[in-house]
Amino acid sequence: VAFALLFQLAASIPNDDNAVTFTLYDNGSSENGVDINLSSEQFQKYTTTSSGDDELPPGEAFAIDMSSYIDVSKYMAPKPVIATRAFREDGELITEFQQLQPTATGHKRRVYLVAEDLEFIWPFVELWHNQTVSPNVVPPISDDVGPVVLESLSETPRVFRIYNMATEEEANAIISTALNATGDNAIKRSTVGSGKESKEGVKDSGRTSENAWDTDSPTAKAMIARSFQLTNIEQDGGKQDGLQVVRYKPTQGYNTHPDYFKPKDDIEFNFYPYEGGSNRFATVFMYLNEPEEGGSTVFPEAPGIVPSTPVPQSTLDMFEPRSWEREVIGHCHTKLGVTPKLGTAALFYSITPDGRIDPSSHHAACPLIKGIKWGANIWIWNKQRYGEVRTGDPRYLIMTNECDEDVYISWEGRDSAIIPPSGTMSMNSFEHHRFKASFGSYKGEKIAEFTAESEPVEGQHWKIKAPRQRNLSAGTSSSVKQSAAVEQRTVTLHLSNEEKETVCISWQGQKLAVLTPGKKTSMNTFENHVFDVSLRSCESEPFDKYIVGADEVQSWDIWRYNNNNNGNAESEVCDEGGECQG
Repeated sequence: VAFALLFQLAASIPNDDNAVTFTLYDNGSSENGVDINLSSEQFQKYTTTSSGDDELPPGEAFAIDMSSYIDVSKYMAPKPVIATRAFREDGELITEFQQLQPTATGHKRRVYLVAEDLEFIWPFVELWHNQTVSPNVVPPISDDVGPVVLESLSETPRVFRIYNMATEEEANAIISTALNATGDNAIKRSTVGSGKESKEGVKDSGRTSENAWDTDSPTAKAMIARSFQLTNIEQDGGKQDGLQVVRYKPTQGYNTHPDYFKPKDDIEFNFYPYEGGSNRFATVFMYLNEPEEGGSTVFPEAPGIVPSTPVPQSTLDMFEPRSWEREVIGHCHTKLGVTPKLGTAALFYSITPDGRIDPSSHHAACPLIKGIKWGANIWIWNKQRYGEVRTGDPRYLIMTNECDEDVYISWEGRDSAIIPPSGTMSMNSFEHHRFKASFGSYKGEKIAEFTAESEPVEGQHWKIKAPRQRNLSAGTSSSVKQSAAVEQRTVTLHLSNEEKETVCISWQGQKLAVLTPGKKTSMNTFENHVFDVSLRSCESEPFDKYIVGADEVQSWDIWRYNNNNNGNAESEVCDEGGECQG
């Protein structure tokens, strides 16, 4: 379905006092910016742009049009990729022309385009770059504390130090709540786990700290809200794991680990953001005090520091030879680390700007050498989180289907209700419960999701809309639905593994075939089906995918540098002897 704006920007606008020039970038990028000239009159057109029966918000229409000027990234997505949001360098979402005016010091604005279904990631720009966050994004904590500031520490992994994230009073309040907590929230030996183990978790010799949980205190709520504001993700109880308060005593630390979840943690859950899945997107770790020595957050995959420093023998003597503590201590003296400083935080991303899991985001808590270290972290998900079902206080929900066909509502994977077009239903539920809306069946592809929040207690309203699909090609604009009733064409697909390693073919998370090097196979499938291919195992992250086109017979030669795996293009069919024809 084609979507296009009915106008294009001029390359330049001479002699216009109402024109601005800004630099356009891809999400999170620090390179390949393009200068754009835009007049207020041209931006005004974005306020009257519509998509079918819907009027597009000006900011969305602006982002869509800007997508024709740069290469917007989204891993494995067909080109061109369309952005639906644009953010300013200080974190503001672009919604009006005045936001594009130069800074108070006369500098051009930088604007970053974010593809649909992905999230904004702060750009690195350069080492030690300081970016003041707009007070419209993160309000200052108090009149006595300045605005929030990001300091760039690493591009890959993407790491920042955040200043003015908490006051000393807030830090003390969090520590006090943790020390006085009882029951499941009381401070105890830290555990590890995938999110579905028992509440006791799993103790691990690689994590020796203690921790408590605080989700309900006023200070914890303020810190959680501030973290969501910082990452520009809409706050939702289903996108957080709660505020974890940690305490480290001398010799205690946390071995190198990721915060993201891997496919093998649950093969039935989609952990890939680039294809609509959910994972831990960003971590905000707030430092609540300043220990005497040690306790930094270190990133072993980040560039080394210059000059590095040797580990004192007295420090090495605190740990057993060949222990993980000694290995991490070595990283702490040679690799990028964020040192604990009261009121600051470390912000780092587990997901790349184009939606992939970032293995370079592995990190560790340097073993503490002297003093006590207190910290608090929140994991923020890009969508509904993975893990056990949480149940809070009763809540009354209203759901309205604004689509043109039946919507199937499921709760935590369980069939719940069918709402007809324009229908409304009410439901008694509970805080934190998560719902999914689909077309065609309860197991259909998710078109919308909703989490019951703490406020308001009565009448939380979920308006379910059909997702829009967009394209820059000329034609019409429309709000479309992905219906299971669309006629499907049967296709024969020939596959050939041209890799030197075994590959695994999957469809919607289900393993279909394993091909050893050089092996070929065929299958019957349908137009528009999408297949993923991974190295060695289907639990690995896919390195490519194939979109089945309209031709009755198609071939897919699998190799990692083949970027034209789209059956809508001309395809070849090869026989066993290697002879091919179009």
